[in-house]
Amino acid sequence: MSCNILGKYISNINRDFIKYCEPKLAKYNLTLTTWRCMIVIDKTQNCSLKTIAESLNVDNALITRNIKKLKELNYILKNPRKEDSRYFQLELTSKGKEVLSKVDKFQGLWYEKITTGFNEEEIETLVKLFDKLCMNIK
Repeated sequence: MSCNILGKYISNINRDFIKYCEPKLAKYNLTLTTWRCMIVIDKTQNCSLKTIAESLNVDNALITRNIKKLKELNYILKNPRKEDSRYFQLELTSKGKEVLSKVDKFQGLWYEKITTGFNEEEIETLVKLFDKLCMNIK
């Protein structure tokens, strides 16, 4: 398979995902990046700005702006760490957890849409292959 075709497929999938998600996220004043920040915060104990930046492979300044927005929306708490108050620990508020739960549902619907006609084995193989691709770009 030509690399150009692979790039086209990845681009088409990404474009469809953005087109599908952005209007739904906008209902909660979220962008793809703020939503992804919430996912990392939810899945990471003792989550910090640096953890999110590394996980999403973006710079700290972008994360700082997004964390500020999430705090203003009352979706997260930003608490000083007990061991060193110069650093913060991030966690979702109950409102943030509720919003994330709603957003996760429509994300699941998008996954169902794009994997229509796939059996479980094909989906698992696809996920493993994409994971391998992502490991190669780190």
